[in-house]
Amino acid sequence: MSRVIAIAGGSGSGKSTLSAELSKSIGDDRLALLPIDAYYHDLAHLALEEREAVNFDHPDAMDLDLFAAHIGALRSGCAVECPTYDFTTHCRQPHTITIAPRGDILVEGILVASRADLRASFDILIFVATDTELRRRRRVHRDQHERGRDPASIERFWTRAEATFKEWGALAEETADLVVDGGQDISITTQVVVDYLNHRSNN
Repeated sequence: MSRVIAIAGGSGSGKSTLSAELSKSIGDDRLALLPIDAYYHDLAHLALEEREAVNFDHPDAMDLDLFAAHIGALRSGCAVECPTYDFTTHCRQPHTITIAPRGDILVEGILVASRADLRASFDILIFVATDTELRRRRRVHRDQHERGRDPASIERFWTRAEATFKEWGALAEETADLVVDGGQDISITTQVVVDYLNHRSNN
C-alpha cells in the first residue's frame, strides 16, 4: 500500500515549488503528485460575474469528496483520472490526466487538511511556514503572470485566501508531523524534507 504525504501552508508559502522539487528529487517512478487545485468545482453553469464572486479559498469551492476518493484509489494501487482546471475561466477542462499509483502519493494545497477524513488519510503531514508579506508578493506575481488577473481581483482573492487560511490552515499547522521554513532556499527545504521522509521510511 502506498504512503500518502501531504504538504500544506498558506497561499504563496511555497507548497507547489516544494512539491515539484520533491518530485524531481525522489523521482517520478517513485512518487505520484496529486494537486488539490485540480479539484475545484466546474462553474461553467454560472455567468462569469457569478464565478468571480465565488470564494475559491473555501472548502466548499472544491470537490473534496472526489479528491479523497482519488487518494484512496491511489493508495490501494489504482490509477485515477485527475481533473484539469482553467483558473482564468474557473471551469474544468474536458481532458483529464491519468495519475498512476506509486510508492509515495504526494498531495498539496491550502485545504489538504481542512477535513478530518483527509487528515486521517495522510501518513505524513508537512506544513510550510512562510512570512505573510513574502507569501503575498509571491501570490501577486503568480496571479498576474500565470492566471491573468487584474489588481482588483488579485486583492480580492488574497483577502479571501487569508481569511480562509486563518480558519482552516491552522488545522494543518497544529497537526503537522514536520514544519519547514518556506522562506529559505528551496534546495535546503527540499533536503530537510527528503531526510525526514527517509528517516520515517527506516523507522
